[in-house]
This record gives sequence, C-alpha cells and structure tokens, in this order.
Amino acid sequence: MALWFFSLFMLVFCCSNYSRAELIPSLPGQHENHSFRQYSGYIVTDADHGRALFYYFVECSANTDDLKPVTLWLNGGPGCSSLGYGAFMETGPLQPGENGTLIKNQYSWNIESHMLYLESPIGVGFSYSNDSHDYILWNDTQTAQDNYRFILKWLEEFPQFKDCEFFIAGESYAGHYIPQLAALLVEHNKNPNHEPVNLVAIADGPKDAMMCSIEFSDEVGVDVGFDDLLLPVCPSSNHAEQFRLKGQLGKIHTAVSRRTKKGDPCLAGRIFTYLNRPDVQKALHANTTHLPFHWDFCLGPLVYDEVNLEINVIPLVTNLIKEGLPVFLYSGDQDAKIPLTQTRIIANNIAKELKLVPLTEYGTWYDPWYSDQKQVGGWTQAFGKKKGEAAMLTYATVRGAAHEVPFTSPSQALTLFHSFLNGIPLPTRPSH
Repeated sequence: MALWFFSLFMLVFCCSNYSRAELIPSLPGQHENHSFRQYSGYIVTDADHGRALFYYFVECSANTDDLKPVTLWLNGGPGCSSLGYGAFMETGPLQPGENGTLIKNQYSWNIESHMLYLESPIGVGFSYSNDSHDYILWNDTQTAQDNYRFILKWLEEFPQFKDCEFFIAGESYAGHYIPQLAALLVEHNKNPNHEPVNLVAIADGPKDAMMCSIEFSDEVGVDVGFDDLLLPVCPSSNHAEQFRLKGQLGKIHTAVSRRTKKGDPCLAGRIFTYLNRPDVQKALHANTTHLPFHWDFCLGPLVYDEVNLEINVIPLVTNLIKEGLPVFLYSGDQDAKIPLTQTRIIANNIAKELKLVPLTEYGTWYDPWYSDQKQVGGWTQAFGKKKGEAAMLTYATVRGAAHEVPFTSPSQALTLFHSFLNGIPLPTRPSH
C-alpha cells in the first residue's frame, strides 16, 4: 500500500538583520501597511544543470524583541506549489481578494514564526532547470537532495539564522519530502566538518493509499471533492482546466482541481490569476528567465516517477524519532483522502514499536482562538519514553478540517502550530 503523508514538519531559525537583495517593498494589491517584511527569489541548487528553486519569505508579524523561529513550508502533490497553496491559500499573511486586492489572513502562521515557502521540486511554480532532461522523470531522492542543498545555500545567504532552531511544515505528499529532507539534515549534522543545522523536531500526518483515493473519487463522482466531503465547489471556476495530466497522477490532480473551499470556494482561481500577472511576478522577483509555461498549482512540465508513491516512509519517520526528533501526526476529520483512523493506527504502531508509553489519555483538545474559547478543536494523544518527560510522538485530529487543514480550519491549525513550536501540549481544557 502506498503511503502519502499529510505533514507538519518543523525546522526553525532565529532572526536578526536581513539581506536586502530580495526585499519586496510591496505586492500589487497590498494596500494596508503591515508590520512584517517580505523577501523572495531563487537559490541555485545545481549550477551545472542550471537548477534554481524559488522561495517566498515573510518575517514574523509580532512586534517583539524575542528571537522567533523560521518555519519552512512544503506542499505535496507530488509537485504542487507551496507559494500558491501554502503561502496564499493556507498559512501565509495575505490572500488575493476581489479585484486583485490582497486581504489579511488573521490566522497567518507568521503570527508565531517567520515563514519560508519553497516551490519544490523543479518544474513546480516558478522553480526551474535549464536542462530539459531534468524534467523527464524526477524522483523523491532528487527532490530531497535539491531541498537539502537549498537549505544550506539559503542559510549562506541569510547567515543570521545559522545558529537558531529550524522547523519544517507541510502537507500531503510533503510527507515524503519532509522526512527524507530531515534524514539528510540529521546525517549532515553528524559530520564534524559540517556547520550544523539546528534541527529541533518534525511533525507528520500519514496519507492513505493512492489507489484507494482514486477508487473513492470514482464512486463519489466528479462534483464532490474527496479531500472534503461536505463543502461546495466554486460554480464559476474553470480551475480544473489547469490540470491535464495523464495516468494516476492526472486523475488525482483532476480531483484536486475540483477541491472544495470552506468560506471561499473561488480563492484558488484568484490565486492562479494573481500569480500569473506580470506585475506580480516582477514584484516577487519571479520568472526572471521567462519560462515557456505559465505558473500553475501543480507539476507544470515535470514528469514525476510514480513508483515513488509506493515508498513506505513510516520506517524513516520511526528512525527520526530514534534520533531524538519529536514527531507530530495530525489529520482533518473531514478528509477522506487521509482518514484520521489511518493516522491513529500508524501513530499507535510507531509508539508500540518504539516502546513509547501514553503520556495522556486519548481525548479532546480545545481551540483558544475561538471567541468563547470553549470549542473542541479535535482529539489528541501524546506518547513518550516515560511519564513526566516531553512527548516524542503526538497524534491529533482537527475537528471539521479537510485535506488542507490550515485553509479549512485556520484557527485550529494555528493552535497546533503554536503548541508544536513551543513544545507544549495542546490545550485539553476550555478557557473560562
């Protein structure tokens, strides 16, 4: 059975002064003054092939003297944009509104952390290679190596972050990308000749078999998103026309293109239009080589090796826990693509294999971001080496959340993020 992982992994750095090279003074449609700065640009990961990965970086909005983390965000796919989904739809501070304006996301993760969004692998979004052979059959190993080189070179460009904590966050097929990247960083840190990356912890949410997702889509029909069973589609969107892929990946991304959106089912179409505007690309320092294809949410010209979808990454996650990295697994309870029952089974199996003991009973957690502070955010359980010690493995469901937890349940997602960054349990009692 192929396992895709709906993921939250975290790598974090502290802040200082910034390089001014990729500063974004303002984005088109950004009419409000914000308390954070934005940066974007390319990091070359292979000069011989001319491979370059595009990133978008927003600093923490908190006006404080405390050193804040920097969290790397990766989306899945394989081959979907962290800029389009992660930054502008889910965890970033700004979202395209009507008439090209940008509106504030009140649950943006840059409330808690500096956020670094990476479009990976090449062929995704604005990331590219000058060697056409790179696009023919890309795989997980190449993605991990390029992401690893990106991190090291990004730190060279922003050396003020080198000594600080580093977290990685993501979702869906990033459950392949993230543990594979984390494993490379763990090995990197074992080499005394390397300047270490201060990898602190990872969090991950398992994904079910791809074939199960395809069969589910066939049975439910084309007008119900299998990433969220309850929400309506945007009646005016032609977003599905962006996905014309063949084979199993094509079928999955066609279904993804019909995804449902809580509150604003038409946001994806506005993001697509916004990021293809020449003035926006200029402001983002993007598409500087004038790519022969438009920006898109998923894959673009890249052909990804479908054999990689069969890789079982659970042993890799288990080994990372053995290395001392805490892991956080979570699932939205309205996501048929990643059933929460599967996530819980995997968490229990990992805990059993590692002989971890329950630190808490399985029960409700509460979301303090709600106005009355008494709403159940989901259910959770933590495991550790022994009672009284910090959790090494945490499992949580998110009540009412679909596949993209930060989009459909933004307040709960921010609570999860706050707990993980601070190494504290989710709130298990409502505030009064």
